[in-house]
Amino acid sequence: KNLLCSNIIVVTMTVLNKIPVYKLLDAFMILGTLGLGICYAIARHLNHVNTFCDISDLVVNLPERIIFRMNFSLVGGLLAFLSLPTYHMISSRVGKKTSVKLGSSFQASSGIGVILVGACGPSEIIQVHLLAAFLGFGCSFAAQLIYNFALYPDDARIAPDHARTIFKVRCVLSALFLACAVALGLCEAGVLPEYPWGHVMEWSLWFNLLTWYFTLRWDLKDFYVGSMDDESKDVAVHMGVPLLL
Repeated sequence: KNLLCSNIIVVTMTVLNKIPVYKLLDAFMILGTLGLGICYAIARHLNHVNTFCDISDLVVNLPERIIFRMNFSLVGGLLAFLSLPTYHMISSRVGKKTSVKLGSSFQASSGIGVILVGACGPSEIIQVHLLAAFLGFGCSFAAQLIYNFALYPDDARIAPDHARTIFKVRCVLSALFLACAVALGLCEAGVLPEYPWGHVMEWSLWFNLLTWYFTLRWDLKDFYVGSMDDESKDVAVHMGVPLLL
């Protein structure tokens, strides 16, 4: 009998609760815009910054830097976490390509950079702050370019008219992102006036980054983050037929 029977593990999953991924994108957008706006309003009210300022100027003085650091930690954490469902969503449509993995890695790195921007302000260790800003903006730009061209063929197959529109929107946002980055570099080099254009370009980069990721809301509308109960049990099998013991 022992020779004819073997034990296998039967795994069943019970979904305890689930949250639509697009709601996490909504939270990402609200925190990235409204949360930053609150920090700016407090800083302006207390005359800590001029009308035009760098985003990182909000992480210098109390009390706004407390809100800023908490806010950027949440935004960066969401951005890094969302790289996982984004990777699974794109892979389910175009296959598990190396480029998609690379894009997901860039997105996660961008999220870590955003967290680090809040954790280390320009008045603390400027080199770390600049590295964090490069990761936050640069890695997101790379991820967005990869996602643009990874999603377009499948979009065109499913909904040709929609695909052209969303692809154009994403490419325009990426082009604006690059233009703002170049203009910011020219301001830093002294070619263009730092005030106000350098500050305007930095804020434009941030809102452009948020807007691009928000376009994934419709691609992720059928994806969920769930809490699941893994129920496993041993079942004896005789000649491939489960036996109740």
